[in-house]
Amino acid sequence: MNTKQPFDPKEILNSIELPDDLDRLIGDSVEKGYERMRRKTKIKKVSMVRRAAVIAGIIAAGCLAAIPVKAWVSSLVQERMEQVPAEEQKELENVMDSQTVNADTYSREYTQEEKARDAELRKAYAGGTFPESELRQEKTADETLADVLYYAQDNSVFHLPERELTDEELLQIIDFQTKRDYVLSQRTSQEYEEQRREAREEIAAEGGITEEKAIELGKEWLNRLYGITGEGMELNHYPDTDGDRNSYNVNFSIQSHEYYYFLLDSRNGELIHAMNSIADDLDREPLAVSVLEDKKDALYRMAEDYLVSRLGKEKDYERVVYSYRDKDGLLDNFNHIFFYFIKADGSAYEMRMNVEREAFSDFQMIDNYEEYVENLNKIGESNAAQNRKGKLVYKDMEL
Repeated sequence: MNTKQPFDPKEILNSIELPDDLDRLIGDSVEKGYERMRRKTKIKKVSMVRRAAVIAGIIAAGCLAAIPVKAWVSSLVQERMEQVPAEEQKELENVMDSQTVNADTYSREYTQEEKARDAELRKAYAGGTFPESELRQEKTADETLADVLYYAQDNSVFHLPERELTDEELLQIIDFQTKRDYVLSQRTSQEYEEQRREAREEIAAEGGITEEKAIELGKEWLNRLYGITGEGMELNHYPDTDGDRNSYNVNFSIQSHEYYYFLLDSRNGELIHAMNSIADDLDREPLAVSVLEDKKDALYRMAEDYLVSRLGKEKDYERVVYSYRDKDGLLDNFNHIFFYFIKADGSAYEMRMNVEREAFSDFQMIDNYEEYVENLNKIGESNAAQNRKGKLVYKDMEL
């Protein structure tokens, strides 16, 4: 019986306790960050307490910081990566092996203007716009370089000058991160590909769909649910036979800015879970809970329309519950509301909507609503006791 999320950061990062809504929002980034950590620990054992560094790196600079898993946007990027000299690759490996952290941090947050340019430059990078020179690296932090962009190798910190970064400097960071991730992927590619080959064979033996078909379906869902074609975005895809049901993961991203995640049943291509996370949503001030009174009915109608018209589900639910987090009268889950469309057999469809943007965000199939909510409440109670998160509220919609 599947009542958990497709990949569960609470299991991956078992040394820390994350709020359920944050798991949901940065799930794709956690998964990718974990892949980077997992590859490193295959070569050099790292204390599992350091898993918390993955989260620290993800939300550093006020935005997400995902690690792509051998997924290049274009042949131009692939060609550039293949031309990285062996000496440079070895140096990158040595630096990563010597570090005691598994994620990047930044000396300051990106400004809104820098974030906007970074998003556009990542698309341009995919199209062949590369920096003219390499990112400067220092073994440790150097206080004399206050107005210089550089990377401190000992603790994986990008030291940013207080002034606005230039396009060239942003491209240097993008290029450095891409090279490093390429080196990591090359390091364990044989074992990684063997695991995926075995998963593909298992799915094929069951008469499941091909990975190519899953990618096609992922692109269709990206356009249908979010109105995006995926052009200029990183594509990451792989089979997963370790969960309760065999599936394909198909993800699209603009690193540090936008993530779109799809989990598809490998037997028939059915969409199990669709999720997006947008860095700008993390920066927004929480809305007053009272705003829901004005918006919840319209958001409910939008959620139902998406469920029926875009997701193609029948109106066979008997009850609808909406849920949010209330912390001192504010929405404490990045301004999201959840609608649960509950069926007679106890299963449900979960729809997450962005209250401020009045937009669809996530969809998930839940096999057992009561068990699922019970698990969420246990996490919520623990967080509330530590005053880390607000109280979970559930209310029935009047149908």
